[in-house]
Amino acid sequence: MHLFTNLVADRRGGIGVTSAAALTMLIGAAALAVDIGSFQLDRRKLQGIADAAALAAAGKPGEERAAAERVIAANCNCNIVIASLEAGTYRPDAAIPAEQRFSAGGATPNAVRIVLTRDRPMFFGSFLTGRQSTVIGASATGARRGYAAFSLGSRVAAVHGGVPNALLSALTGSQVNLSVMDYNALASADIDLLAFSDALRTELDADVLTFGQTLNTQATLPQVLSALSKSSTDAKVASALGTIADSALPRSLLPSRAIDLGPRSSSIRVDPANPVKVNALGLLRSMLLLANANRQVDLSLASSLPGGSGVDVALLIGEPPAQSPLIAVTDNQQVIVRTAQVRIKMDTKVATPLATVEIPVFAELGSASARITAIDCTRGSSNAVRLGVTTSPATLALGKVAAADFQNMQRPIDPAPAKLLKLPLASVEGKAELVLSGLSPKPAGFSRDDIDRGTVKTVESTGLVAGAAKSLADRMDLKVNILGLGLNSRALTTAVGDAVGLAAPVLDGVLESVTGMLGVHIGEADARVNALRCSKAKLV
Repeated sequence: MHLFTNLVADRRGGIGVTSAAALTMLIGAAALAVDIGSFQLDRRKLQGIADAAALAAAGKPGEERAAAERVIAANCNCNIVIASLEAGTYRPDAAIPAEQRFSAGGATPNAVRIVLTRDRPMFFGSFLTGRQSTVIGASATGARRGYAAFSLGSRVAAVHGGVPNALLSALTGSQVNLSVMDYNALASADIDLLAFSDALRTELDADVLTFGQTLNTQATLPQVLSALSKSSTDAKVASALGTIADSALPRSLLPSRAIDLGPRSSSIRVDPANPVKVNALGLLRSMLLLANANRQVDLSLASSLPGGSGVDVALLIGEPPAQSPLIAVTDNQQVIVRTAQVRIKMDTKVATPLATVEIPVFAELGSASARITAIDCTRGSSNAVRLGVTTSPATLALGKVAAADFQNMQRPIDPAPAKLLKLPLASVEGKAELVLSGLSPKPAGFSRDDIDRGTVKTVESTGLVAGAAKSLADRMDLKVNILGLGLNSRALTTAVGDAVGLAAPVLDGVLESVTGMLGVHIGEADARVNALRCSKAKLV
């Protein structure tokens, strides 16, 4: 007991004992300062390599692993392992939690998630854990967002000098006389939307504006048409557009109601290597329709009908819905392009030795809509851009339509029976109607070659109606009023059918010319992808 008391009271050798007791703490502190600090530094370096590998893999669809391995080999020869590499779909939706925006797989993957691991030797930590190394890891996700420009109803079918000139004259408020060669040049030429926006900016003397701001600035029809002329690289097209611009009335319009540049709105310079091309005649038509304030065009067309009668045409052009331009540049699936609804009313009189026949024809050409369903940046893909196109119902009818009902686009039309045949002692009233049902969205795929060539693809609903006026005549519901004559309804029906048969080719020609000039086709929609650009990948 005495010895123990002396040992406790003896203070000699205290430093050695304290140092020995604190050695574990000293080693732990060294491990914290050296090993963990080194781990964090190496993990930062590994994260940088993972980021670069994810960007490279996302930018090379179909070659993801090879692209990632090249980046790893170029940055570090330190036994980095690709633990996992998944191609998938990234949705930049703020409503979805960030960790759930990437999902592996998908029909058209647009992102890559990569996980890298590396064995890292331990220094002082090996004394505490007994392990000579530990594994550090890093993950990164890269996504690419391509954009595509697409339009609907921009193709023009056959045009005939008389009717298009009359329509253009009514839309511009002046006399327009273009040759068939001029129309063919306009119909076959393209105009770069960025070059048009740049020329319009000069016309408006607004050099400080971006292209998107320029299109959203009030302009006059001559300014817009002059910009179209100056942005064309085809001399014939520029001359034809210049002729129309010189004679157009100074009506105001907002080009952005027909054109949405989407991600290119912030551009301030024309990029010749990445143009956004649209059909020249389609773009001209869109601008003329926007400038036509009352949206109704009345035409009186002479024809070779029996008795020298003519055809009176009333054309009502619906405005594109808000935020739904006719031409759009977009990088998501939310933007929908819609064609403008069109109503046509034709009153035709056919004089014969027996009687006078009146043929009132009404056509309501419903809207068609399209949106991008997928963008595939994989090289050689046959469906680089896929559209979903929906055609809405169209109605053709024989019958009278009141002016107030005709001008109200918000209400469906129910044509009333019309007096088709007038005799001294008899008359015939009739009504006929043919409705084309719309279909659910139909796919339209465009390869890169289709986009470069400006290929237009037609999506049909229930098919074209051949001989529309004759078809309706065959389905007429007739009501016969006979005063003092022994004529039966069959004879009168035959007489009316024969008279309508004589007029049918003329009526079909007028319908084809007017709808062709507007780019609207009964029962079908024409879609075109104007541009595709697969941008560089970004870390998400």
